[in-house]
Amino acid sequence: MNTTWKKILLIFGGGYIIYWTFTKIRPFAGSTKTPKSDKSVGGEKSFSGSEEQNKNAMMVLRAYQMAKRNGESKEFLSELNQETAKEFGLKVMNDKGSGKCFVVDMNGNKVL
Repeated sequence: MNTTWKKILLIFGGGYIIYWTFTKIRPFAGSTKTPKSDKSVGGEKSFSGSEEQNKNAMMVLRAYQMAKRNGESKEFLSELNQETAKEFGLKVMNDKGSGKCFVVDMNGNKVL
């Protein structure tokens, strides 16, 4: 082994050891990671509602996003919103600033 390979192994090996130690060290206040059960669709936390309403909201949001991904027309998406409003009392709205979708109930309160 020549000196170039030794330097490369030393740099990458040292970098990996530093990365490994920083991932194993925990802060004094506890872990900063959130449990998987607290996460919801889209990375947003739920604002209000019961467990059943949150499950329905996730299902409605997934259906809307899948239809949007498949290239469905705006008319179809509005019909889908009308159906989910009748069935579950939930609608999917688009945030004009960021383009993200969120679920609201019939009163306009953000659910997911």
